[in-house]
Amino acid sequence: MILIADAGSTKTSWVLVNNERMIIGKFESGGLNPTVFDEETLSKNIARHNEMFSHAAYIREIYLYGSGVDDQAAYDKLKKVLQSLFDQAEIHIYSDMLAAARATAGTEPGIVSIMGTGSNSAFYDGKNIVNSIGYMGYLLMDDASGNWFGKQLLRDYFFKKMPKQLHQQFKSEYKINPKTVMKELYQKPQPNTYLASFAPFMKKHYKSKYIKDLLIRGFDKFITQQLSAYEQYKELPLHFNGSIAYIFKKELLEVIDKHGLIPGKIIKNPVEELIDFHV
Repeated sequence: MILIADAGSTKTSWVLVNNERMIIGKFESGGLNPTVFDEETLSKNIARHNEMFSHAAYIREIYLYGSGVDDQAAYDKLKKVLQSLFDQAEIHIYSDMLAAARATAGTEPGIVSIMGTGSNSAFYDGKNIVNSIGYMGYLLMDDASGNWFGKQLLRDYFFKKMPKQLHQQFKSEYKINPKTVMKELYQKPQPNTYLASFAPFMKKHYKSKYIKDLLIRGFDKFITQQLSAYEQYKELPLHFNGSIAYIFKKELLEVIDKHGLIPGKIIKNPVEELIDFHV
């Protein structure tokens, strides 16, 4: 059997399949970013799912895609933990960007983007990530991500740029005040996650012209500032992976069409899509 995982800092999605591509089980465990957690925490975050471990003796290969694995020391740490827990399996660890590429483009070249809590992109030649602008954190990057949209919502709320009814609904739903926002952004860890927590407001109030205009503005900025940095972006399909791209697919495709670009595959999560690649 083969175990495939999509690992982030807060959670990891697993799917267990047999050699006939039949899904044996789907599981969720804690985050597995090796640059964030020590070996003990990584082990605990995996081992908390007893049902998954009932199959451990029969798992022969593990393909884990995650964040924080580009650093060699972090990669070695995670591989050591996985090998200790699944001693019968051959361990393969790759970046989350390669997961997005394989799940959307398969073995064909394309421009691949991740658009969830954060955002990132790369040129994929059908086999490897050849070129990526590089991720330099939410302060410089992350256009059109959950935290980018959250930041715009907060700015428009405090500067009173939201329509009056939406302003009242935002105030009622989040009960925010300047002191709370300042504390979350400048005193607590992971301010990007805090900013992204406001993004669901867009889905809830999707019919609003204000929300649709905000989505168009964000996607347009992502394409014109980030994707245009790749020489091949006009000739290759643009693939997307992540909750923001998936939920607001209509507006994303509208912007792609406006620029005369080639739409590719848009998915929410790469795990099940990777079954076809590995089995």
